[in-house]
Amino acid sequence: MLSDKYTPLKWNDVIGQKDIIINLKKAIEKNCLSQILFFIGPKGVGKNTCARILANELKYNSKLETFHIFEIHKILNNNSEDKIINQVKSISNNKNINIFIINDLNLFSQYFSNFILKFIKEKHSHILFIFCATEENKIPELILSRSQVYEFKSISIKEIFFHLKMIADKENVEIENEALFVLSQYVEGSLSKAIFIFDKFFLNKKKLTKNMIMKKLGLIDLKYYFEIVDYLLNKKMHKILITLDEIFQEKIDFYNLLIGFINHFRNLFLSKNSDTISILKFNKKTIQSYIEQSKKISYLFLVNILNICIRWEKEYNNKKLNKNCRLIIEIYLIQLYHLFSNNKEKKESKEILSSLQEEEKISFLQKNWIQFIQNFSEKVDPIYLDFFKKKIQFQIKKNKIFLIIPYELENKEFLLIQNHFEKYLKNKLNCPNLEFKRISKESNESQIKEYNFLYKKNKFVGTLVKRLNLKISPIQGEKKTL
Repeated sequence: MLSDKYTPLKWNDVIGQKDIIINLKKAIEKNCLSQILFFIGPKGVGKNTCARILANELKYNSKLETFHIFEIHKILNNNSEDKIINQVKSISNNKNINIFIINDLNLFSQYFSNFILKFIKEKHSHILFIFCATEENKIPELILSRSQVYEFKSISIKEIFFHLKMIADKENVEIENEALFVLSQYVEGSLSKAIFIFDKFFLNKKKLTKNMIMKKLGLIDLKYYFEIVDYLLNKKMHKILITLDEIFQEKIDFYNLLIGFINHFRNLFLSKNSDTISILKFNKKTIQSYIEQSKKISYLFLVNILNICIRWEKEYNNKKLNKNCRLIIEIYLIQLYHLFSNNKEKKESKEILSSLQEEEKISFLQKNWIQFIQNFSEKVDPIYLDFFKKKIQFQIKKNKIFLIIPYELENKEFLLIQNHFEKYLKNKLNCPNLEFKRISKESNESQIKEYNFLYKKNKFVGTLVKRLNLKISPIQGEKKTL
């Protein structure tokens, strides 16, 4: 097994934990190690390895024959825990120097944890505890409060890459650099996981390519994500389904595909700011592709997409046991397609005014005003409809819209109409911050009087007709009975 063959035995062999090693060496030299050490960090980053090296170094420096090292791992049943407890009790009573390395204490039963807590309280001066765990918040406070805590970090992609390359060279395995990079990125900072995968899948081959590794891991080439997002932007749903079919032919893991979309939109978000681009761990060509595609999508829209995709991930985990996984993915992408389509339409509407010349802008506003008044006609006195259409004028100055109206219309009724028009236009242009201002002007007084006269006349005629109808209807009723 490569994991055994390349397990570090000395401090210099440990990858990616330079600061931890320096601090541990200083603590040994100054004889200021606590009786309880707590190594916290992700899986596969060297916690257990450093615990073993530390224990062996202390044993070597002590030069005592009665120095024992015990490593305790989680056992599946309580009977095994009882055996461990009895062993710890018997060992602790012999007063020899003992080091206990306890891995993942949070996975043990409460019974075992309580025993360890009680044991610590008894203060056995000849015993050193080294606890290794991935989650600090699941460790009893008593242990943490009495521990020297060392926080291990994830191993960088670069460090994993060169370590795997060293192993490949020693094992005479020819592997493409791109393939090594894919694997180094896939393990998310876990060196032991990288070595395990390398050993399990690839050492029986003489030459390894990027495509072979991606197929083994069920990964999807980034080019597919770029293509699908471009199709979303360009409203080409048929192309998306064709590309999806190509991906499914590779027999990929559906969950990896979904996570890949989340990561892709996250990378697009990071690419929109020069300060966050450095977080991306890709070659220059790929990073440039992210930058170019990110320019086509706004920050806010990317945030919305990420929130939706995370919700989809939760839904997928609930549905995948009893549903067609491929169909679920296709439905998600159809939903994304409609989201992109609606966003594009709003964006195009928002850019209408900025793309027009001054005269075209006013013409655009005038046409939309007439269309609005026609749709709003039921709430407008009929006699004023034509007057509203012809006499309301527009001006634009510094992106502010001015409504020029006859001063006679300075009333609550017109203010209500104006408010509705502003909402209508803001919604159509997807521009909630659009500014309006009303300006009154003098009009032809005789023309206003004429409209008022016609309105009163029509109103009188309408009232007269209603009264006549009331008088006529009984007569019509009598004729029907004959």
